[in-house]
Amino acid sequence: MRYSMLVYITKMGRTLIEAAQYLRTAPEDSLRAGIMDNGRQMLAQIRSVLERHRGDLRSESPLVQLSEIETLWECTGEALEIRLEQFVQNLPEQVAYQVRAVFFAELGEKWDAMESVYEYMREDSRFDPIIVRTPVGRVVERDGKREQEIIYKDFLTPMGLPSLGYDAYSIKDDCPELAFISQPYESCTLEQFWPEYIAKHTRLVYLPYFAPFSVYESAQEALCEMPVYRYAWKTIGSSQRHNQFYRKHAVNGGGNMLVTGVPKWDPMVQLRTQPAGVPDSWKSVVGNRKTFLWNSFYDFKGSSLPYFDGIYQWFQAHPDCALIWRAHPMTDTVTKLYYPPEYYERLQKYIALVDEAPNMLCDREAQYNTSFSCSTAMISDLSSMMFQYLLLDKPVLHIKTGGRGSVSQEFFIDSCWMEQAVCAADIQKFLDDIYQDIDRNSKLRELVRQRDIPLADGQCGSRVCNTLWEQLHKEDTIKCN
Repeated sequence: MRYSMLVYITKMGRTLIEAAQYLRTAPEDSLRAGIMDNGRQMLAQIRSVLERHRGDLRSESPLVQLSEIETLWECTGEALEIRLEQFVQNLPEQVAYQVRAVFFAELGEKWDAMESVYEYMREDSRFDPIIVRTPVGRVVERDGKREQEIIYKDFLTPMGLPSLGYDAYSIKDDCPELAFISQPYESCTLEQFWPEYIAKHTRLVYLPYFAPFSVYESAQEALCEMPVYRYAWKTIGSSQRHNQFYRKHAVNGGGNMLVTGVPKWDPMVQLRTQPAGVPDSWKSVVGNRKTFLWNSFYDFKGSSLPYFDGIYQWFQAHPDCALIWRAHPMTDTVTKLYYPPEYYERLQKYIALVDEAPNMLCDREAQYNTSFSCSTAMISDLSSMMFQYLLLDKPVLHIKTGGRGSVSQEFFIDSCWMEQAVCAADIQKFLDDIYQDIDRNSKLRELVRQRDIPLADGQCGSRVCNTLWEQLHKEDTIKCN
């Protein structure tokens, strides 16, 4: 039985209790006769639902109780009220029911925001989860001309996960009890997957596609003020500090945040004990080499891409080290459409040089677990990926660039454990230090993990599921099993 059906018949049961209380002292008139008749119809509806879902009944007890109530209804009285209250109170324990949950997933790079929640629900008989693949559009404008790139890939089948195409699913017809999204940008998706539309048909839950770590520049909007925060029944928070900031700035007062830790952390915690396998095409590059991960932002001038020559030359001079370059997935599109042609030519030249080098590769995998697992250290532009990398207890160099700003003093996760670079020499010094096994911030990393992200324990997905289960029952005043 669907949870919503249990709520439906429970609400009718409560209405019958109120009617029974009125009928005890009601005069014999047309109003009483109308209530009696309505009651008979509601009892018949409850019986119809239970018989239709007879296979979900743990015993015949609910139907036996209902027969007794139907008899008592004709004479009313205190016994009727007692039996109705017992029936309503005990019904959740006597019926096997499930919460239907739909996951709207679009990019493989963001699936880790939902992955542990879906996996937990798939193994828990209380839930009935499905995945719907949704397209994402990237609209950019250059010289007054708007261009759009539509991305719609089935990244789930290779992972062994069943899913539906977006055109094969109707949330209006399915009426799930929960819907999850991690795509908050309405400009990037179809209207039928906007938070406002989804929230009309079910309880919407927002699982952040990034790990909230700090407040910089205009991050207040992304963290508190987008439409998803207004329409979501619940949004998932990373920490009490995150929750405090949200309550301060969210337009709805921030009462819809649940602090469970973000599920995006779970795969990183798992990698510490279960490293990702190395693709065959990577083995000749990574091999036994000390491997560095370079994470670059998509805006050419506002990223570390201008440092390419120095980074490339360092790895040419250190053939016993390897470089994995994972550029932001929008890098190609943005450079091609926003920058003069010579910048795109430079980008393509950089990619070709890395592809041709025996100790370098471009990471084109949908997910970054392999890069994280294979690498010894990361160099990165400002990104939440740096803070995910913290969970692996590996060194990180934050390359400060003019286009992205820097981590502010108002933080959810302190940045003191990172090395900082403001020039090419700083980058090369970090590479030299790691090459020589110099790691100055190991103790700081441990301190920050314990102090700022205690919920990053690999159990965020299970906490999300169990907390949502409790919140559903609390809101619907259903006894929680």
